[in-house]
Amino acid sequence: MAAKPKTKERSFDYYARVIQTDIANLGKEVRDGFLDVAEVLQSTRKDVDAGFLNVRKQMDDIRDDVRRTNEVMVSKADLETTLRYELETSPFAKEADVKDLRERLLRVEKKLGMKPAA
Repeated sequence: MAAKPKTKERSFDYYARVIQTDIANLGKEVRDGFLDVAEVLQSTRKDVDAGFLNVRKQMDDIRDDVRRTNEVMVSKADLETTLRYELETSPFAKEADVKDLRERLLRVEKKLGMKPAA
């Protein structure tokens, strides 16, 4: 008869050690995975912060442009109002001079892109 090979029986301590080793390795893998995720999140946050600052700077530039445009428009409106007032209140202006000045004012307004006041 052929002899059966003997199998070495392993003790409870062996299996407990193997299980503990597997649990420790799994814990290391999970920790490393969390560290990788944390690095990605940190990098993403830096990118978002940089993008936000860029958008904020662009908004400030737009606000400055709007402010300057408003100042220019107010200046044109003030100029128009002042010229019309001076033309209408001038006691020395003759009717022909006023007509000529009004025509010139309309041409200036047209070149400036302003709607003539009625």
